[in-house]
Amino acid sequence: MLISPALRPQEEAAAGPPEGEDVEGLAVQRQLHRHYTSLLAEPEGFAAVPGWRQRQEVERIERAWVDLLDARVARHELPDRASQFEPWYFAQAARHTELIAGLTSHLEGRATLAEMATFFAFEEKVDSKFDDLMALAQLGTSGRVKLAIGENYWDEMGEGDPRLVHTTLFDASVTWMRGQLGARGADRDRAELPEVYANANQLLMYGLNRRYAPRLLGALGVLEQTASRRFRAMVDGCVRLGVPADVIAYQRLHVGVDHDHGAEWFEHVLAPLVRRSGELLGEICRGVLTRCEVAVRYYETALSQLLGAGRAGSP
Repeated sequence: MLISPALRPQEEAAAGPPEGEDVEGLAVQRQLHRHYTSLLAEPEGFAAVPGWRQRQEVERIERAWVDLLDARVARHELPDRASQFEPWYFAQAARHTELIAGLTSHLEGRATLAEMATFFAFEEKVDSKFDDLMALAQLGTSGRVKLAIGENYWDEMGEGDPRLVHTTLFDASVTWMRGQLGARGADRDRAELPEVYANANQLLMYGLNRRYAPRLLGALGVLEQTASRRFRAMVDGCVRLGVPADVIAYQRLHVGVDHDHGAEWFEHVLAPLVRRSGELLGEICRGVLTRCEVAVRYYETALSQLLGAGRAGSP
């Protein structure tokens, strides 16, 4: 069965792309990122929470972007029934891993320190909000599904140890790597790319808009399923470059953690949910497909930028 457009309320079906705007251009993606991060700010940021006019504008952009993402993956077929989901899902994960092999092999065996530091800066926009995304994913779930997502979230919280909270470890990595960019005179603004913002914004959009909740579950599932290979490449590359062990504690931890999370997410979250209805199966699959599409575009752009960073920095 060919992929069909997402189900939406009738009054929204006629909405077109924002006139004169590129929904995947840098200006619009920055606008989305400012909007989403304002919704996930610390409590003292309450006064900056967007009003209804800004929310309407963002919803208009989101509908146009979702339509674009759906159109891009329309060539793929979706499983007709839940029993077909498992082979389909793991085929998508394998395809994703294959498509980004150029990046992972470069990080592992050839990247300079300037390139590695630049990639850490790219990853900040997603990883710095990952614990909040996991909290959003469990909203409305129940039973074993909620517990599985809760266990994943508890891992993100360092199992209660403030020193091991994953965002804390990640911040330490990025701070050290940004110092390397400054020390080497490399361009610290290389992360200001539309694909970098889109990589973060897609997950934030799915997480902060309840109509896309099934898509978030599919997207996070395939992310967890494929992330350990990328983290292994980052760790091996950093060891080769002599990066201190404490700087890559986050990445080293996620080599094993994400492998386990990927298996648990499939077994206890995705597999039970796709059996509930054909509509839910379809939306979860769209989350998987569009996540892979956005991520691959991001990683392809990242690789081209890393090569430029390597030329600008020292080997």
